[in-house]
Amino acid sequence: MKKLICLLGVFVITLTMSISVFAGDVPEGLLYEDNAKVFLGTVANYTTKDIPSAPYTIIDTVEVIPTEKIKGDVEIGVKETYSRCHSSLELKSDTEYLFGYFDENNFYIYEIESRNDGRFKLVGSDDYDMTMRFEEYLNDGLYADAEKERSTIGLEVTLSEYMEAEIDIAEKVTFNIGGNRYEIDKDAFFKLADEIKVENVKNDALKQPDTGDNSWQENMIFITVDLKEGHTVYKGEFPFAMAAISKYGEVSHNALEMSLLPSKDYQMEIEDVAKLYKLLPLEVSEKYVEPTVEEKTELNNRNNVIVGVSVSILVIGLIGYFVFKKKTRR
Repeated sequence: MKKLICLLGVFVITLTMSISVFAGDVPEGLLYEDNAKVFLGTVANYTTKDIPSAPYTIIDTVEVIPTEKIKGDVEIGVKETYSRCHSSLELKSDTEYLFGYFDENNFYIYEIESRNDGRFKLVGSDDYDMTMRFEEYLNDGLYADAEKERSTIGLEVTLSEYMEAEIDIAEKVTFNIGGNRYEIDKDAFFKLADEIKVENVKNDALKQPDTGDNSWQENMIFITVDLKEGHTVYKGEFPFAMAAISKYGEVSHNALEMSLLPSKDYQMEIEDVAKLYKLLPLEVSEKYVEPTVEEKTELNNRNNVIVGVSVSILVIGLIGYFVFKKKTRR
């Protein structure tokens, strides 16, 4: 029973580890990937390896004892071992470090220069853009916010709530499709955005149509809501609200502001995507091709597999619990 539960757990993890993150996108990957971990901890032990082409020794594996969780499934005080560390630091057992992890190939160690009033200063943040961005997101509370958002998987909000946009503070609404921009009737958009529900789902890669390298761009509506002067969203960062929506109903925040490809953060009904297209000029909306039955089935299967396996684990776990309980009563 335990082996079966463990195997199913590994299957779920394998299915969900599917968003590509590139070397320069580490801070953004740690932010948007639901499986990512950001935490503080101490080093219990580590090994190194020499690479002839590298001018320094590379850390191979490291045993870490977490002391404070910022984001992710982290157990305080429970030793964890990581490999393929992207670091050449000389680690000390009596020093607290900041760690970032989002898959077996991406584990990063950051040296803390100082921490005052909850704000970090990381070694190298003045010299390296990637470290500077990580420090900035950390101090702005974005990783803590991502952890809160991660805890609401399965909950629904309206599209306007997702975008943090309200008609009273909106100046204009623009749709960008295939590089062409169209101004949309503001009242009509918000009437629809206040009705359309989007569900927070486990982050995943977008479904890729078989129509070319840039097909994901051509199959998405990039929505921008310019706000009236003096108004901002996303913790005061932007004077506009945004979202990217694929023709399959996949909804993403990060398509316009980050170098990452869009990822599926939320999901809406495909029928609601068609309603959004109807807001466009006729010569554009009539080009919208609803996903085929096969594509809809494939998308539903992708959405249902994780749910189905998770339910199976829950059921098997409950059965195991009651079997164990029954045996202990005898």
